[in-house]
This record gives sequence, structure tokens and C-alpha cells, in this order.
Amino acid sequence: MTYHIEPLSEIYETSDGYIITIDLPFITDKNQIEMYVKENELEIIATMNKKVFWSSFEGFGRRIEVNKFRKKISLPIKIDPESVKATFKNGLLIIEIPKKREKKTKINIS
Repeated sequence: MTYHIEPLSEIYETSDGYIITIDLPFITDKNQIEMYVKENELEIIATMNKKVFWSSFEGFGRRIEVNKFRKKISLPIKIDPESVKATFKNGLLIIEIPKKREKKTKINIS
């Protein structure tokens, strides 16, 4: 069975778009991260260099091995995949998503 950890994340809305920060400890290289964008959804999958053991806190004492982070984020707007920018440094992934500007068309009245 494969287990994933959902990483900590924050989403900020600005006047120009959205900024998403995702904490990815144990990730040392941007090549360990895959990011997928479709319409209004963003999915991040990151593979760790090593397996981390996670203990259950439900009193069972069960330990599981985890080596991936996975996060899906739904946004209230449609995303232009070509405009999404991402940077990764020191275990922090920062994603910038600009809002689409709607064109205003002037209608001539006859």
C-alpha cells in the first residue's frame, strides 16, 4: 500500500492573482517535484530521497513508510497553465498564479 503525506500549504490572494507556498521537507532538488495544472486545479507530487516512518497516534503503534508528498488545490478561477510560475528553494515551493484579465469590449450602438 502506498501512503502520501499532505504537505503544509498556504494560499494568499492578491489583486493580481494567487500565491501558494508549500512546505516540502526532505525534498532537496526541484527535479523531485512534479506539478500538474488543469483548469482550476493544481496537483503537486514530490518524492523524498529517503523513506520517513510515520507512527499512528490512535494507540495502535502502527508505523508506515512514507516517501511522497501529494497535494491537490482547487482554486476559484480557471488557470492559464502557461502563466503559472514556480520556484523551489530550501524546501519551500512558491507558486504564482496570475488572475486572467477579462477583456472589456466596447459595443457600438446603432
